[in-house]
Amino acid sequence: MSYKLQVTKFCFSAFLHFCFSAFCMLPCAAQTKFGHVDYSEIMKNMPGIDSAQKVVSNYYAELQTIGEQMAKEVKEKEAAYEKLMNTPGTSSAILKIRQDELASMYKRFQEFSQSAEGDLRDKQLEVLEPFQKKLLDTIKKVAKAHNYSYVFDISTLLFSSVGDDLTSKVKAELGMK
Repeated sequence: MSYKLQVTKFCFSAFLHFCFSAFCMLPCAAQTKFGHVDYSEIMKNMPGIDSAQKVVSNYYAELQTIGEQMAKEVKEKEAAYEKLMNTPGTSSAILKIRQDELASMYKRFQEFSQSAEGDLRDKQLEVLEPFQKKLLDTIKKVAKAHNYSYVFDISTLLFSSVGDDLTSKVKAELGMK
């Protein structure tokens, strides 16, 4: 067989292989479906979420009250220290004790502020996690039931010319209007 004939057969074989591969991949490409949901809109309207948010708000109010009380005590101690500093005849030992007490109160207040932020985050996670899990599980269920390969949150989706809004289907599955 001549060299030219071998090259022609090879090219024809490669072309057929390419066409066959492209034809086989068409069903895969056609099955890839994209959808999106408005996660925050669903989340804020989920049944029971308002009572969960109230728990977090109440916890925040408790922490805020404690923090305000501590700040008030620090201000009072600071005012007493300044008054003591301006009082003639106050011994340096007493000033040092009061200064150390004030520094200790400042430190406790800062530690409380830092731990309160972490405690509030932990409380939010604890209270809202069941709702988030339920919503994600429902999104997965709807996506599988309707053969969606990808579901995006609309808040992170900058542009989409394809894809379906699954928000209403997810809300229906959750029993929401």
